[in-house]
Amino acid sequence: MILLADIVGHAGPGDQLEFLLDVSWTDQGQLSVSAAVNVACWRDVDHATHDADALHVVIGAEPSLSQAFQAGADRLVGWLADPRDPDYWRHRAGLPAR
Repeated sequence: MILLADIVGHAGPGDQLEFLLDVSWTDQGQLSVSAAVNVACWRDVDHATHDADALHVVIGAEPSLSQAFQAGADRLVGWLADPRDPDYWRHRAGLPAR
């Protein structure tokens, strides 16, 4: 991993909402930019967290690293303007609420 921005919000006992933006190397040696909103899992079998929304871009000829990073940063800023309620994000992703 080259860069990681991780904003974690706790919404009560055992509940979590996380906003991520990272730049890292792929197994094939290419750079990638990822952005995601993660929420805690409330299924009978705990899967830790789920992506409620995500963007993943592998850098090639197009887009450039700066374009991919801008897209990830824009997505992150947009998500941070949405409600900070984990159940809002679970509903958007079709995941069970608490």
